Amino acid sequence: MNETIAEIHEADMQKARKILREAITEAGEAWLSSAVISDALMLEFIEFAGRSSSPAQIAAHLTRVATQLQRAQSRAH
Repeated sequence: MNETIAEIHEADMQKARKILREAITEAGEAWLSSAVISDALMLEFIEFAGRSSSPAQIAAHLTRVATQLQRAQSRAH
């Protein structure tokens, strides 16, 4: 049963990523800078997360995001 849930979660996540990727592409095509897009994404994430998460949960998730960004940057260099 857990495997089925994981598969559904993965499929849903891919759908969400596609929608977000298309929105980011559209923003870039509107000549918005990557810094503006990043700031807007972060604000939308915080607002979205705030509807269902506590401030501590949001902070923990943002810490994980920061860690993943640092790892990606380390791999790029």
